[in-house]
Amino acid sequence: MIFDGLGLQFLGEQYLLPDPIKTELAGDVAIAAEAGHVWPMKKWAYYGDLKQRLEEEGFTVNVLPKRSSLLEHLADVQNHRCLVSGDSLPMHFALGTRTRCVTLFTCTSPWEIYDYGIQMKIVSPLLDQFFYKRGYDERATTAISVNEVFEAVMTQLAATGPAESRAAVQ
Repeated sequence: MIFDGLGLQFLGEQYLLPDPIKTELAGDVAIAAEAGHVWPMKKWAYYGDLKQRLEEEGFTVNVLPKRSSLLEHLADVQNHRCLVSGDSLPMHFALGTRTRCVTLFTCTSPWEIYDYGIQMKIVSPLLDQFFYKRGYDERATTAISVNEVFEAVMTQLAATGPAESRAAVQ
C-alpha cells in the first residue's frame, strides 16, 4: 500500500533491518503473546496451551519478554526457528530476518502482509465480524483452535530442517 501510494510497485523487496544486539534467548518456537491496548483482540486466548503442547513434544518454546531495546527484541525473534504471533512488530521482525512464522489474524487484514514464502497465515473464521474493530470480544480471541496453530507450527518447523535453534547455526 505504501509503494502504491508513492506511485511505485512492490516486488517483494526485503526488509532493511539493523544488526541485532545479541541475546541468549533461543529455541525452536518464539511466542509473541502480547497485544497493545489499540488492538486487544489480537491477543489469542490459547498461547499458553500451544506452548504446553509444543513442550510436550520436546520443543524449546519461549514467550518473548519485554526488552529495553528493539534490537534485543529483534535478536530474540531471529534466535528461533519459528515465531507464533498476531499481526505485530515481532511478525515483521520474523519476516525481515527470514524466520518462519505463523501469524494469527483475528481482527486485522491478512491481505496487507506479504508472506515472503516463509509465513503461514491463519485467518479467523470470524474475521468479518471483528475486522478492524478496536474493542474487545472474547470470541475474536478464541475462534482459532489450538490444533490449527499447532499443525501450522509443526509444518513450519519441518521446513527449517534439523531441530537446532537458529542461534546455534548463526
